[in-house]
Amino acid sequence: MEPASRDTTDSDEQYGSFTTGGGDVVVYDTENPTAWLQSSYAVQVGCSPERNSA
Repeated sequence: MEPASRDTTDSDEQYGSFTTGGGDVVVYDTENPTAWLQSSYAVQVGCSPERNSA
């Protein structure tokens, strides 16, 4: 399986991710090459505008 695109490439980030040619998302630790996970489903994590409005 080959990566189709690299989504995160910041060299100062500990974690990166890319999407494979088959559409899976791979999240990896840039400091530990054996630490990674792959999934066919991904969601964005973080604050949403709806939660921040009062």
